[in-house]
Amino acid sequence: MVADRSEITVPPLNDALPLVGRSTELSALSALVDAAIAGQARAALIRGPAGIGKTRLVNAVVEAAAGTPATVLRTTCYEVTSGVGYGAVRALFAPLGLGGDRAGGPSGGDRDAGGRAHLLDAGAKWALPALLPEAQVPDSGGRDASYPVLHGLYWLAVNVMSTGPLVIVVDDVHWCDERTLRWLDFLLRRADGLPLLVLLAQRTGTAGPNSAVLAEILAQPSCEILDVRPLAERDVADLAALVLRAPVDPEFQRCCAEVTAGNPLLLTRLLGELSWEGVRPTAAGVRRAAEVGRNALAASVLPRLAGQPDHVQAVARAAAVLGGAVDQVGTDLLAALAGVPPQLATSAVRALRQLALIAPGQIDFEHDALRSLVLAEHSPDEVERLRVRAARLLNDAGRPAEEVANQLLLLSQPPQPWMLGVLRDAALRAEHRGAPEAAVRYLSRVLDASQDPAEQTRARVELARPLALTDPFAALGHLRQALADLPDVRARVPVVVRFALTALATQRALEAVGLLTAALDEFPTGPDSQPGDQDLRALLEATLVLVGSDEKSTIGTVREWLRRLPPPAGNSPAERQILGMTAVLSAAGCSPASEVVELANRTLRAGTANPSGWAAASAALALQLADEVTPALAAFDRLLVDSREQAAAWMHCVLLASRGVLQYGIGDIAEAAADAQTAVHIAEQEIWRRSATMPFIVLAYTLVERDDPDRAEAALARVDRPRFDEFVWEWHYFLHVNARLRWLRGDLDGALEHLLRCQRSLAEAEITNPVFVPWWVDAACIHAQQGHPERAVELVDQARDLARQWGTPRGEGLGLLAAGVLSGGARAVDLLEQAVEVLARSPARLDHAHAHYRLGRALLDVDDARGARRQFRQAVDLAARCGSQAISRVASNQLVAAGGRLHREIRTTVDTLTGAEHRVAALAAGGASNREIAEALFVTVRTVEVHLTNVYRKLGVTRRTELPAVLGNTSTTGAHSRSDDESGFREGGWRRA
Repeated sequence: MVADRSEITVPPLNDALPLVGRSTELSALSALVDAAIAGQARAALIRGPAGIGKTRLVNAVVEAAAGTPATVLRTTCYEVTSGVGYGAVRALFAPLGLGGDRAGGPSGGDRDAGGRAHLLDAGAKWALPALLPEAQVPDSGGRDASYPVLHGLYWLAVNVMSTGPLVIVVDDVHWCDERTLRWLDFLLRRADGLPLLVLLAQRTGTAGPNSAVLAEILAQPSCEILDVRPLAERDVADLAALVLRAPVDPEFQRCCAEVTAGNPLLLTRLLGELSWEGVRPTAAGVRRAAEVGRNALAASVLPRLAGQPDHVQAVARAAAVLGGAVDQVGTDLLAALAGVPPQLATSAVRALRQLALIAPGQIDFEHDALRSLVLAEHSPDEVERLRVRAARLLNDAGRPAEEVANQLLLLSQPPQPWMLGVLRDAALRAEHRGAPEAAVRYLSRVLDASQDPAEQTRARVELARPLALTDPFAALGHLRQALADLPDVRARVPVVVRFALTALATQRALEAVGLLTAALDEFPTGPDSQPGDQDLRALLEATLVLVGSDEKSTIGTVREWLRRLPPPAGNSPAERQILGMTAVLSAAGCSPASEVVELANRTLRAGTANPSGWAAASAALALQLADEVTPALAAFDRLLVDSREQAAAWMHCVLLASRGVLQYGIGDIAEAAADAQTAVHIAEQEIWRRSATMPFIVLAYTLVERDDPDRAEAALARVDRPRFDEFVWEWHYFLHVNARLRWLRGDLDGALEHLLRCQRSLAEAEITNPVFVPWWVDAACIHAQQGHPERAVELVDQARDLARQWGTPRGEGLGLLAAGVLSGGARAVDLLEQAVEVLARSPARLDHAHAHYRLGRALLDVDDARGARRQFRQAVDLAARCGSQAISRVASNQLVAAGGRLHREIRTTVDTLTGAEHRVAALAAGGASNREIAEALFVTVRTVEVHLTNVYRKLGVTRRTELPAVLGNTSTTGAHSRSDDESGFREGGWRRA
């Protein structure tokens, strides 16, 4: 006779039984643990159906790691928390105590009782929004916090790994929130050389909401997939013998294996039920095993639960509804949801533990399948009512809005009015955490529930903000509808601005400019103005000049608007943006350099405290074109420090490339290459890599100067931006460097074709300044080389007129250089001598070297070999200082042809360093640690280690303390020469600038 199930105490069979039949899986996981301990980052997805034993395998790995210095961070995900931004991250790091009241703000925190606050040092401080309780999440100030938080969590993990390996375990990863998955992907992409193991357990047959992001993780080379197999019949027999404590009949063994499909959870539940019924593992027990086994899980749970008192069943339902949050909310709220007194709820939890439904020491179910089974016994309407009640109770108890919103997201019915505020609050918190996907989920429910047209418009505008970061095209659709529903122009201004900035990311500048100009035309002026109108109008104008300056189709509108707009005072971020863009557009349009410098200086004097830094960056570019190199470099340096401190990777990458253009223009090839390579490193590991074109272009420029056409071509091949030729600023550089690459390879016709395309493109963009991209100088040289100088005379004359209008030494010197190349005889010598003299007063050292080389050629043509040799040596000297092997090579060849002699090639090992290696070596020589260098350059510690290894090998040193002396060596690189008739020239007399 079967005992009364309501009185049976059920042991936790799964954890009590040994792990059988898993030697293959354990061996594979053991190898991953060994690799991680050895500093080879690994990840594994352990997948299989519910109950197959994934968690037990993970437990085995955790137990093995307990005997090592490894830190194990572990969490289980739940459907009810799958929409919470960084929910799994908070659970993972909770044991470290970093997100409590004493954690502090983004600038750092007090040392907690466990002495772990140091884990949030330096770049790791940006992890705090993901770790803090909802009430402490700092306001992001309107900035996109998504990258800084990812960046901070990466460095937090690195800090944890400074004391030993890190094992991250995420069970039921199919319910993991998207932000945590994106962080794991971010971490693994940068984990080369780190002692890291990431274990993910996934239930097959369950499509979680973020499977696409999980697929990105699985695509990484460091990630393996481990499919957990059903137990073999011999393993079934072993388990049956352990549970039933008797020899197992082969027929009974086969029956158990067949009805459970070798699933350990179903098998242990079946065997437990048979044990409680007194069934023996003989042929006689086969029939009962088949009857129970058809639904082993339900048969082992539901009858026992049905035999329990009502209050136990009510608590089981409530715990199932609360899901993974039940352990956080505690017994009192569980009792309220179940509708029973707290004392009865406590006794019910004990009873559920005795039935092996609730895990020991917890309130949550032992297995997700048990929770699903309990809920499946109730109608959808009943579960819905329980979820609504749970949400209200959580809200009334003051639980975080995100926690309440989790329940609301699972409702099939539209949210009630009180719920909308909760969803909005949860969305705002998610945005501050840098979790736009979660905010989109919350605000989508708000929009779905909004009935009033005004509420719908408000919801669309709110939703478009985070949606712009995840699906900008969808965000534009919502903003279009909102604009159509907003009759008042003042109310439309922030919406138009948001539309325009979102359109900038989606290459829809033409539509955005149309909306901006329409709003400006409609905006009230004169007696109809109200307080605050000036600021709103300035915001529209600033957005117009920023967005409209991006594409050729809209640049004319912006120029026309600026012609009618007097330069503002620069008292607000919007006014500073207008000033900065006015400066750079005036420079591109070849207004007098003195006027441009005044505008740029006003921009910088007014301050750079605007959200993006574009005002100061624009001013720096204008100063660069005007030969004001020192203030331009200072501005770029300040902006780079700020972007690094703010963990703004995109802005940092753009600024590095911009500073690289400046350094290339002044002939500092090594520094330009270092900036370009660092920017390339950043871009290549980010999702916006296709939008980053200038890092690759600047790198190609430096490689052409270094006489390395193959690598230059490879760099340009990585430029892959859609509609690239329709943009204003970068496309011309791309054409110009392609032309120089073809010229270097001897393809003169191909080079000219690209230069003429560059000319047409600049005209389409209304860029007339001849020093912006000096394509015309190259075209003049190539035409002269082909023996047709007359074909370039007109374009050079036009460029020289514009250069005079621009009024800088570089512009004037380039004009003289090009005119001299197209001339012959004494006139050529005269023009090129003037070019050398004028360019000596400019910061353009590379152009100065080129002028010396061309003057040498002209002197040879008039039979002045001695004078030619002097100019060729000067060209070699300057080119070597700049790091231009290309000019140095051709000048050296001409020197020999003119009767001069090269004593020997004098090179230092320093000049064998790549730009990135030189940058790393310089920082290391200055005392920076590998960690500090990595943070400064937005690269990984492993990348720094690789660069330093190459540096040590190339420089012949063994430790960083030797670097200052080696890097400070005044020896030089490149070809160097001296002839007998040049006694005043000291061998080794030029030094690296």
